[in-house]
Amino acid sequence: MSAPQIDVAVAAPVLAPAVGAVLVLAVDALAPRRRLPAILLAALALLVSLGTALALRVQASGGGEVTTLCRPGDPAMSLTPPPGTQASECLLRVSQSGALLQALAGAAGLAVLVLLARQRGVPSLEDGTTHRPDGVVEAALLLATVTGACTVSVAHDLGTWLVGLELATLPIVALAVLRGGRDSGAMQLVTTSVASFAVAVVGAGLWVTATGSLRLSGVASWAAGQTGETRAVLTLAVVLLLAAVGFKLSLVPFHAWAPATYPRAGLEVAMLLAGVSTVAAVGGLVAVTDGAASVRAAATPAFGVLAVVSMIGGAVLALGASDPLRLIAWSGVTQGGWILAPLVAGDTFAAVGYLAVYVVAVVAALAVVAALSVDGPRRLDDDRGLLRRRPVHAAVLTLALLTMAGLPPGVAGLLAKVMALRPLATEGLWWVALPAVVAAVIGLAVYLRWVALVLQPGDEHRPPERTDRTATVVAVVTGVVLLAATLVPVLLLGTGTP
Repeated sequence: MSAPQIDVAVAAPVLAPAVGAVLVLAVDALAPRRRLPAILLAALALLVSLGTALALRVQASGGGEVTTLCRPGDPAMSLTPPPGTQASECLLRVSQSGALLQALAGAAGLAVLVLLARQRGVPSLEDGTTHRPDGVVEAALLLATVTGACTVSVAHDLGTWLVGLELATLPIVALAVLRGGRDSGAMQLVTTSVASFAVAVVGAGLWVTATGSLRLSGVASWAAGQTGETRAVLTLAVVLLLAAVGFKLSLVPFHAWAPATYPRAGLEVAMLLAGVSTVAAVGGLVAVTDGAASVRAAATPAFGVLAVVSMIGGAVLALGASDPLRLIAWSGVTQGGWILAPLVAGDTFAAVGYLAVYVVAVVAALAVVAALSVDGPRRLDDDRGLLRRRPVHAAVLTLALLTMAGLPPGVAGLLAKVMALRPLATEGLWWVALPAVVAAVIGLAVYLRWVALVLQPGDEHRPPERTDRTATVVAVVTGVVLLAATLVPVLLLGTGTP
């Protein structure tokens, strides 16, 4: 067995934030309590990760894969490929969808970093006082989270997949404690992380038992899917791995932590969960879907039921939310179901495209909420008449909400929903497609309720809210990206755009 072959350029989206986290801590050791060098280093690392991921997406646009970390002859990765095919011996294989996931993780991480860099005290939920978190530690935790998301997005072996998935979650627990203290929802995150990891480990063990390989791909599971004895074990492994990712993506019934954590952990942590952590979960989900190729018919009921229950359940429960963060948490549940829906039919491009539109829209909405929360947490009623008082913030928020609803002028959101439904119709999976349409109608009531408050005349004598300039910049930049994707949907939806 020869030594691993590593292409630094291909591994750069993973290496840049990982090296950046180490450098941030090293600089802090040499020059303690200086936030600016840490923030600049973190920003540079995320920009490198984002830039190289976009370059890899262009490189893989022809439908192929860019590979690295190859281990020819490794017995742990041995497998029996289908006749007429050749198995790749590389652990990191970057496809166009994988590169887009890495780019989304880097971009969402950059937005969170800008908000974390603000010199603001954070109110303590324990005694009402304020404290100023350590920006260096926050930057390192953020970089670790992005590293995990970028890793799991292109991982094709169980070891890398498990490590990347947990690395994209555990630093968020520490960040939630730093931002909000013990009553920040960190306990729910810890419980969720431990439970999902335990389920994932059991699923991974069953996978290896069935396939005899650590590879997580359809090629690896082909031989096991040909015989009845191993097929049942492989199907159970896929279902357990799906359940483990369901915790991360807050799919029903693994969703309880999301509405409890989002409002209590702070806007930055909520954006990190809705952006980077969601990207990691979808990256893991895509890998599981590819691995289920040989047992897709048997695993389809589990995938479909989770998608339907999440889409409808999240939308219904979001109707009663009066807190913006709680509404976005419930919205994340239903949007997670929409992301899973095309994967029921095996269409990973539609799922990743839908995720890309959702992440940009939710980051834009959260950035607007952050910009308007200078005087404390907001409620939906506080946005009544926002268009008259803060037209720029109202425009970005309205575009983001209409995109998530799938209504013009949020054309990108409409196309994303069409892409999600198209493979279901093609495969005849109407028992998933029709509930998705019902969930979309319920979602209209969820998002239009907020939009109606923004567009209402409001009180003419009410003074405009104080705004945070940094968060406003993030909101405007993200809104411009969302507008560009609306005008040129291929930017986020790829070549599968209807």
